[in-house]
Amino acid sequence: MTKHQIRFDQDWFNSRYAGEDADDGCPNELSLYRQANSDQLTLLLSNIDFVGSSHDNTYLLDKYDAQALVRFLKQWLDE
Repeated sequence: MTKHQIRFDQDWFNSRYAGEDADDGCPNELSLYRQANSDQLTLLLSNIDFVGSSHDNTYLLDKYDAQALVRFLKQWLDE
């Protein structure tokens, strides 16, 4: 795997990286899933530990959360 990979389609956004300076060097993945007819996005964070076991955490974002995140990211991008 290269240092950083991004893939997306109409339902999924996936961002993966393997070992960045601010991390422990283990692979990580952020995925957002948009389910049809739902007003929430599923956010999945995965971290592979030193022995290869995956540790997954999920979180649901509603449209208000997504709008706030867009504002936050836009402000950061405009700096």
